[in-house]
Amino acid sequence: MAGNKLNIEEVVELAETQDQPEVAPVVDAEETETPKEKEKVKTDAIPALKKGSWTELVERISYQGIVKNMPYLMFLTVLCILYITNNNRAISLTRSINDKTKELKELRWKYMDIQSRLMYETSETQMIGKTSAFGLKPLEKPAFEIKVKVPAKAAAE
Repeated sequence: MAGNKLNIEEVVELAETQDQPEVAPVVDAEETETPKEKEKVKTDAIPALKKGSWTELVERISYQGIVKNMPYLMFLTVLCILYITNNNRAISLTRSINDKTKELKELRWKYMDIQSRLMYETSETQMIGKTSAFGLKPLEKPAFEIKVKVPAKAAAE
C-alpha cells in the first residue's frame, strides 16, 4: 500500500497537467507533413470550443481575439455596407419605376382621350354642322372625275 500513496507534490503536478491540454511533440514538421496537414495546423491556431469551457470563449471575445480576426471583421463590415447600399438602390429604383409607370398610365389616358375627341370632331355629322356656317353643304351625288381631251399638236409643244 505504501507504493499507492502519492505525495502532495505529485497530486499538485497531476492536477496542473489535467487542466492543460496535451501537446504532441513536433517532429520536423516541414518534412513529414503534407500541405493539407499544414493548412490544418494553421486553422487549429484557435482551439475548438469545448462544452462548458468559458475561459476559451472569453479569450475568443477578448481584445486579442478581436485583433486576430480583424481582417475577417473588416471583410464582414464591407459586405454589410455593400448589402445596405444595394438594398437602398433597389428601393429607390423600384420607387422611380413606380412613378414612371404612373406617369405613363396618365399619358396613355390623355392620348386616348385626345384621340377619341379628334375622332368625334372629324365625324361627318360634326363636320356638316361646322361647315354649314360657311355655306358649305354635303354632296348630293357622288364625286366624279373630269377628263379633258387635249389635241395631239398641243401636247407635243
